[in-house]
Amino acid sequence: MATTLHLIGGQGGSSFHFHGMDNGATLKKIGVAVEGSQVKAVRAELTDGKVATFGDENTFNEFEFNLGERITKLSLWDNGAGTRLGAIKFTTSENRQFFEKTTSWPLITEYTVDVGSGICLVLEGRSGLAVERMGFLFINPIKSSVLTNMEYANLSLFKPQ
Repeated sequence: MATTLHLIGGQGGSSFHFHGMDNGATLKKIGVAVEGSQVKAVRAELTDGKVATFGDENTFNEFEFNLGERITKLSLWDNGAGTRLGAIKFTTSENRQFFEKTTSWPLITEYTVDVGSGICLVLEGRSGLAVERMGFLFINPIKSSVLTNMEYANLSLFKPQ
């Protein structure tokens, strides 16, 4: 059902698991705050309106997905010392890009994430005063879909020509 979760960063802080799997909600908006050598905080909003912030910050650079827009490429970096999340970069199906990274340390190892269908289900990781580690979980590529129990209230009014 879902891609493999890869957590990038260190072991500090408390764990978090943010999802809309109980009602089918997916990632609608993500905000990232960077300070010095780390991603200071991440704020996420799901399509059901649920919002959560991980880390400690109030000002974010945000990205809001358009209806039907998916992530086609995602890369994560640690902060160079392996103790915190250092950068998030993604490209979407509408060729838009989002890239937030540490400013005081160079990025060393890029971790490319399997985005499956590009529909993000889960953000998971560890955070305290900063985002210690984080990963994204996506729905696997969708091979087919079936619509059931469809009702058309005004179909009887339609006259074929």
